[in-house]
Amino acid sequence: MTETVEVKNELETDEAQKVVQATEGPLKGMLVNYVGSVLTPEDGQVTVNMIIETLASEFPEFLLVVARENWLRGYEQALVDVDNAQKEEAVVDTKVKKSSKKKASKK
Repeated sequence: MTETVEVKNELETDEAQKVVQATEGPLKGMLVNYVGSVLTPEDGQVTVNMIIETLASEFPEFLLVVARENWLRGYEQALVDVDNAQKEEAVVDTKVKKSSKKKASKK
């Protein structure tokens, strides 16, 4: 028997479920009010996830550009992280080699 495990990423479970307050600016208010009128949530609360779903449905080209930019920045950061880790490793290797040479010369 195969067991199905549901996995949710952190964004889906934390940030995307936060209720958005429309009082922080005109554009935010417009988005919250629009999504609220389209989805009509029972509790009247609009979450980040609801806004994302509405944008994906009604304005996918915008969301695609944001997603691509996010992916590129993440990929770029990963390359920087790998480069920094390799540099760190090279420094540690050099220190270990120097230490080993000093110990070998004392014998």
